[in-house]
Amino acid sequence: MKSWTLAAIAVLFLVVLLSSNSVDARKKDKNLKVTVADEPAPSPPAKKTSGGKSAKKSAAKEAPPTHSKTSSKHKDDDNSIDDVDEDRIDEILRDASKNLVIFLYDGKVPCPTCTEALSEVEEIDDDIEATGYVQVVKTDDRSVARELGINTFPALVYYRRKNPILYDGDFKDSETLLRWLRAHEEVATWDLTDDSFEARTDSHSPDEGSIDWFVMFYDADDGNSNAFVPVWETVAHKLRGLVNVGKIEISVNDDVTERFHIEERECPVFLLFHRGKMYRYKDTAKDVKSLTHFALHKYKEQRGHRVPEPPTAIEQVYEFAKEKIMDVLDDNQTLSVLGVGGLILIVAVTLIVKAYRIRAENKNKVA
Repeated sequence: MKSWTLAAIAVLFLVVLLSSNSVDARKKDKNLKVTVADEPAPSPPAKKTSGGKSAKKSAAKEAPPTHSKTSSKHKDDDNSIDDVDEDRIDEILRDASKNLVIFLYDGKVPCPTCTEALSEVEEIDDDIEATGYVQVVKTDDRSVARELGINTFPALVYYRRKNPILYDGDFKDSETLLRWLRAHEEVATWDLTDDSFEARTDSHSPDEGSIDWFVMFYDADDGNSNAFVPVWETVAHKLRGLVNVGKIEISVNDDVTERFHIEERECPVFLLFHRGKMYRYKDTAKDVKSLTHFALHKYKEQRGHRVPEPPTAIEQVYEFAKEKIMDVLDDNQTLSVLGVGGLILIVAVTLIVKAYRIRAENKNKVA
């Protein structure tokens, strides 16, 4: 009985041992499968998506940012083009290395066309500023508009080295606007002075076949007169190669102003010089189209007047001396210095003459 009991225990122990080994083997096999399943599986190839909104959004997130022309349309309106005032514009213009494009819109009344025009300017904002020497801003500052002679909106002015020109086209096509900016980078108006006027224009006796001159006389100290400068630069580009266009500031060029009898209250005054005769623009409309048409055609409807002779060399010397004397009289400090200097000179001459007489008298006494 005892031996059977021991045999049964041994058999039971063997069964338990074998079943234990089988369970461990199954556990090991199970663990092996779990480990393989936990490894990251290779990603399936991307499926083509349909052109829905969600697909576009995901594609936009994955695509790198571009600087194409269309991307400028999606700029934040507050950050696309800086909105500035007159002080900021003056600050930019003081930087001689920067040209400036100013988009002017109406900030007081609703202006749908201003919004549409601004979107066209924003289309080419990146292309313009990518040059590195042109900055683009926008403003609804009325003082800036008045200074530039702008009464209708939207408008655009391009400053090249502080020389403004007014855009006279529409805002329907951004590419047209960009081509206009690139074509007007150079200043076309000649700045004339007393010294250079006749030498440059040869208005009194021009050579045969020489190009005509169209000259604006203006007062830079008068806002209404000075506001025509951007318009006049636009006229200069319209007439480029056909008629030379110049401007002369009357407050600092008295000789030419007096020669042509220009009155300050009449400025701006426009004179066309053609084959030794001059023709004065008299129309009330002073826009680009009217001025250009006059210079090319309409002046022929007038009777021309002989151009006054330029001053002779003696007259020029006289005027120069007169100006210097007037400058001295206007400058009290200079006048005081000259007065004291002159008094000292007179006293010195008097003492020298007196000393010479005393010396001569002493010689006579000795003799």
